[in-house]
Amino acid sequence: MFLEGKTHSKFPIKVFFLPKENIETNLAAFAVPKRNFKSAVDRNRVKRQLREAYRLNKQMLDEIHGKKFVMLFLFLGKVKPQYAELEKVMVKLLKKLHDENS
Repeated sequence: MFLEGKTHSKFPIKVFFLPKENIETNLAAFAVPKRNFKSAVDRNRVKRQLREAYRLNKQMLDEIHGKKFVMLFLFLGKVKPQYAELEKVMVKLLKKLHDENS
């Protein structure tokens, strides 16, 4: 995915994605570097927030007919984010992904 895929970035999230045609649903993974958050509790909280923001807005990608994606959302920030900020950025990234591939 890192070699063949493309990326979009909007601080504090970077998404790596690869269009696939032989999968039934979009696949998403979420990562928060240990370098930025030493505590596993903090990393897990950020990942939960990212998953929830994706879950609530993933229908934007369902409108693309026939194309499914494998995605990795990477959190780039160094401080714990507010959920509202993460959701706003997630919507912008998903919209950019949708517009580019429609």
